[in-house]
Amino acid sequence: MERKTVLVRQRTRVERARAWLERARTPQPVLSPDSRACLSDPDSRLIHGKHGGYLQGYNIQIACARRQLLLAIEVHDNPSDRTALVPMVSKIQHNHRDADLSGEIQLFLADNGYASAAAFETLADLPLLVSVTSDAHQAGFPAKRQEAPAGQQAMAARLATPAGKEQYRRRSALVEPGFAQLFQRFGRYLNYRSRNAVEAEIKFLGTVHNLNKLFTHKP
Repeated sequence: MERKTVLVRQRTRVERARAWLERARTPQPVLSPDSRACLSDPDSRLIHGKHGGYLQGYNIQIACARRQLLLAIEVHDNPSDRTALVPMVSKIQHNHRDADLSGEIQLFLADNGYASAAAFETLADLPLLVSVTSDAHQAGFPAKRQEAPAGQQAMAARLATPAGKEQYRRRSALVEPGFAQLFQRFGRYLNYRSRNAVEAEIKFLGTVHNLNKLFTHKP
């Protein structure tokens, strides 16, 4: 039995799945024989292209208030958005305090790419709605994934309420036009390389974006 092909194959799969699970629970950069680096910009990452394939670039995160005023614009050091929720929320709160804005932030909204049981536990004391199935299903359209993963049922229950559905529908109208306006105004390509230079460039672009919003605002 110990040498049985099916048993050996299944044990190998279990070991591989456990290794993936451990990496998902502790997402820290670990060198491997398959690692690759871009020699012209080692800080960049291999990112999924919008129309398929891959490109060498940066995962830029933004957080928008009403009328696409940016509360934060950051570089996330991972092609996946899943580990970006906690640092982005922390940055929003930091900027909110530094700007000495009155009142508290009433609600944080994010799409299913940010769904993570660990993030939900960390941010449990905040008003937060994150899609845990898919944006299509959350908006009431047919979708392949309609069940919340393990550890995310509480968020799914919050989203399933009439208030949760109504509040979550505001997400796409807040942030998606923000990306579109940035891309239309500045394009999709950066002028500088290295993490520090890219951070400075995107914050400069975000500042110009916000100033334009303030100058053209009509009460």
